Amino acid sequence: MPAVPGDIMPAKTTRTREGDDRFFAALENGHPVRAACAAADYVRSCVYVWRKHDADFAARWAQAIEIAGDLLEEEADRRGRDGYDEPVFYQGEERGAKRKYSDALLLARLKAIRPDQYREKITMPTVGQQNVTVVLRDFSLEALVQKAVRGEAIDPAEVPARLRALVENTEQQK
Repeated sequence: MPAVPGDIMPAKTTRTREGDDRFFAALENGHPVRAACAAADYVRSCVYVWRKHDADFAARWAQAIEIAGDLLEEEADRRGRDGYDEPVFYQGEERGAKRKYSDALLLARLKAIRPDQYREKITMPTVGQQNVTVVLRDFSLEALVQKAVRGEAIDPAEVPARLRALVENTEQQK
């Protein structure tokens, strides 16, 4: 039965050189696998099988991901360091732009480049025969944990209100 204009054709389960080129170009440009499959008109599950069973396909995939990593890293650096323009609208019309910076991306880069200075990990003293590592996502708690590790007293006023509330709720449930 011939395809009717507007019909969606099923994705392909066979590879072509052109399809591979489109697939890997999309990966190299930072697109996820689903988008790369759409660009190549490949079935998503098939590309994973091809990667598993074809060393050349797997190597090209790994190279594309490496290239994408460099590209996305450059973009993260640019947004954190140089910023980006965000349009400003007034009464539905664009009136200019405001320079925005991404503190989160800048901090992520600092953690990658200088992990000893910017990492979130605190290695606790040895407990028994093992080191214990605590990973914190809350910088306000980092100083408190370090004080506790050193055995110093912690003033209740130093504990963030949300943590005090959590502790109080836990105690009430006992």
